[in-house]
Amino acid sequence: MRKELILGTVFLLSSALPSFAASDYEVEQLKQMVEQMRAELQQVKEENQELREEIQKLKGTKAPLRKEKGAPSFLSKSGKKVDFYGYFKIDASYSDSKAVGTDYILFAYPENVRGGLANKLPFLRNSNDNDFNINFKHSRFGFDIKTKENGYDILGKFEFDLYRTDTNDWENNDPNKQVVRVRRAFVQLKGDSWSILAGQEWMLLTQLYPHLSNFPSGALMGNIGYRIPQIRLSKWFETDSGKFTIQTALDKEFGETDTPWFDTGSDSGLPDLQGRITYDTNLNGLKFHIGAIGHVGREQVDLADGGNKDLDSYSYGLEYKLGYGMFELSGKIWKGRNLDKWYTGGVGQGVLFIYNGGKFDTKLDTKKYGYPIDAKEIDAEGGWIELTTKFSPRLVWRIGAGVDNPDNDDLKYNGKYAVMARLKNTMYYTNLFYKLTPSIGLMGEYLRVETDYPDEDYIGTKYGDGTVNRFQGSILYFF
Repeated sequence: MRKELILGTVFLLSSALPSFAASDYEVEQLKQMVEQMRAELQQVKEENQELREEIQKLKGTKAPLRKEKGAPSFLSKSGKKVDFYGYFKIDASYSDSKAVGTDYILFAYPENVRGGLANKLPFLRNSNDNDFNINFKHSRFGFDIKTKENGYDILGKFEFDLYRTDTNDWENNDPNKQVVRVRRAFVQLKGDSWSILAGQEWMLLTQLYPHLSNFPSGALMGNIGYRIPQIRLSKWFETDSGKFTIQTALDKEFGETDTPWFDTGSDSGLPDLQGRITYDTNLNGLKFHIGAIGHVGREQVDLADGGNKDLDSYSYGLEYKLGYGMFELSGKIWKGRNLDKWYTGGVGQGVLFIYNGGKFDTKLDTKKYGYPIDAKEIDAEGGWIELTTKFSPRLVWRIGAGVDNPDNDDLKYNGKYAVMARLKNTMYYTNLFYKLTPSIGLMGEYLRVETDYPDEDYIGTKYGDGTVNRFQGSILYFF
């Protein structure tokens, strides 16, 4: 208001000067008044600029008022840069038969189940019944805390979603009572050619993975590995021909947790050891990546006679990715032993537990059977392959397949199969992702899962193989 008043006064006085028939003295006074007003106007401009700068300081950003690209979302109390990120994801899905999982699929239930287990679980007699679901649990948000100190890049990450441990169980499916789940929580110290990471992060076994809208990304269908607490060392070498990376990590294996105070992974007294060696190069526009992956670990099971038994866990395999123009081919092949739980192999079967009375199961269940008298590891092999076509930055199409194939003989005891033994699990999928706007994405996916079962198990259950066709549509809002 003060600025407008001064300008108006200056204008009126300036316009009126030629018409004044005044003395030279009066004219000189008027000129002095005009100069004084101009000086005051300049002072007002300077004060306004100072106010703008103070506002920017309070907002924690530099001028201009508009947030610069690449600037942090906000600053922490100690002045560290914090980036807030994530997306909302709403999934609607239809499945033509029953599967383990409603929000997502792990494997199909068997068809034409008769006798034995079907007498105890009547729903297995009608496992080809269809299913429809809408959920929002795949939504995700996180924080990256970044700083640079003493020449090191330091990153801290917290990432969350809405899939708690039992959120896929039928009795915990109320959408109004979902709680957040920690996905990743780690700190990383990075130098020029090395890094140290400590916390919960993806295993080295699964740095490369298939891209599915179905939440587990191929777990129990050919893609092994998961997120796990670990201490990881990485070292890389840049050469004229390409980049070599060597990584190793110690992790805490999650074994069988039959009781709150009992974990076969911790009970071994040893950490697991992961390893990964990769090579990346660019050959005349062909992006080439290949890597060797593996791990070794151990579980320890308490037996009914008061003793215990050590169980080996290991894997080894190859990962690869080739990219040229709009096309990219990626995949993984692996083989191993005792790969259930967080290693997500063997179709969720890692150990065959043998109990008194000739009973046996792929689960440790002391409440139902008592402590086992023996246990043996289950071997498995598998892998996945995926072709990605990027028609444009907004339109991406993928097609892929995967298989998880346990050793069938390891699922037997005295020539008979365990109850609900999964002999093989295969997936085929295709999906299309389209970015409608920079923030809104649309995704459609078709997933077919085929799960093989034995003709008969040791309690007389007769099975047919299970198949489920799942159609899923998703809306994503990135922020």
